[in-house]
Amino acid sequence: MNDDQIILLLENSPSKGLEAAINQYGDLVKWITLKIIGNNQQDLEECVSDTFVRLWQSIHRFDKSKNISLKNYLCGIARHTALDYRRKIGRSGDLLPLEEVELKIDTDIADEISNNINAEIIKSAIDSLPPPDKEIFIYRYYFYEKISDIAGRLSIDAKTVENKLYRGRKKLKTILEKGGIII
Repeated sequence: MNDDQIILLLENSPSKGLEAAINQYGDLVKWITLKIIGNNQQDLEECVSDTFVRLWQSIHRFDKSKNISLKNYLCGIARHTALDYRRKIGRSGDLLPLEEVELKIDTDIADEISNNINAEIIKSAIDSLPPPDKEIFIYRYYFYEKISDIAGRLSIDAKTVENKLYRGRKKLKTILEKGGIII
């Protein structure tokens, strides 16, 4: 079933639409959720369910003319739902140490088109990083994994991960400024 059919079902027959979306993207949503909230089965199932409910509730805002696939739209919902759920169940703490908050990009742009362009510049900048720097950034800033977990996953020293994050932030800042994003 393609995305257009799933969207149509979600709008006209929500139960069938949700069933189709879960069949198509359930494993992906579960994987994203697992990476953010952990392996507690009850929490995982509840968060995945909430993700699909949010998809159904927001399907009227989905605009395929913005060149965003339903899959990417749903991944964003899954990520935000899992982060909300993580905060709700008290596992958030400080997600990033203060010295890493400097990467945060403050854009006060009301225009959605500008936000989409900024997102593409950021994605391109991260994609330009060599391995394992790219993976380190994704694990750290997308999934909010601990440095020690990243080091174990990539079989490198935790200090190496810290150094790569530091150097990578500086490199990304330069790339983003060249792309027109003010940091």
